[in-house]
Amino acid sequence: MRITLFELLYRYIYPALRRRFAIVLYREFGLKQERIAKILGITQSAVSRYVDGRRGILVGFEDIPEVNEQLRTIARRVLSGELDEYGVQVELMRVIFKLLGERRLCIIHAKVDSSIDYTKCSICPNLFKPYIKPQ
Repeated sequence: MRITLFELLYRYIYPALRRRFAIVLYREFGLKQERIAKILGITQSAVSRYVDGRRGILVGFEDIPEVNEQLRTIARRVLSGELDEYGVQVELMRVIFKLLGERRLCIIHAKVDSSIDYTKCSICPNLFKPYIKPQ
């Protein structure tokens, strides 16, 4: 059975980005796991599993410099009081939508579902292109 785009997002992509954001908040900004849990709307136990590498590990966002910079910007906005947990969700999804619009997550989809021919699929660019801002 095919893994749909939204299944890919909720099972693999979003947890991996939350994991990376939790690590940024924990290691770079020195936040405690309890505070990170509140920011992300998850349990402290889930944060612990993210930080320890036991959850959200399929996608390695640490290797994408612009994603890490976007996460640092989101973190600064949280710490300044500009973003609450809902705003964080919006911003994390914007990061994902941009990557989808740029076709940068297609290979991940093909890895978890071998029936996907990402060279022929144009779902993500068609849906998420508006999230790509001109540089």
